[in-house]
Amino acid sequence: MSLEARLEKLEAQHKNLGADVHSLARVCADIKNIALTNQSDITGLKLDVSEVKTDLAAVKACIAALTEATHAGFKRADEQHNEFVRETRQRFDEHDKRFDEHDKRFDEVDQRFDKVDERFDKVDERFDQLELLIRQRIPNTQN
Repeated sequence: MSLEARLEKLEAQHKNLGADVHSLARVCADIKNIALTNQSDITGLKLDVSEVKTDLAAVKACIAALTEATHAGFKRADEQHNEFVRETRQRFDEHDKRFDEHDKRFDEVDQRFDKVDERFDKVDERFDQLELLIRQRIPNTQN
């Protein structure tokens, strides 16, 4: 999964968690309003505030742990990416050296072919000279 996709997923989870916290706060506010409007039933509807605080503290701790874990995951992903980039650059450098060596060898072969071409040109020139000499020495029998 790409880093951006993971970030988007994490942001969506964070939004959902925020919405849940807001919903929980609204529910608490609604309960408080009911308790205030129905004074006669307030004893039956008392809410243990310390329990809600504990739950909110637990939610806050979960969010902090999730944030820390996400940060650690991003840091590790960055380290892995940087290592991959280093290895890739090293491989490219090695391949460049090998290509340079092959280029040198091809240049040497090209030079050898140039020498062979020169020798063939000299041989062709000698053949042409020999042919001319032979034609000059052979009597013309067509007359």
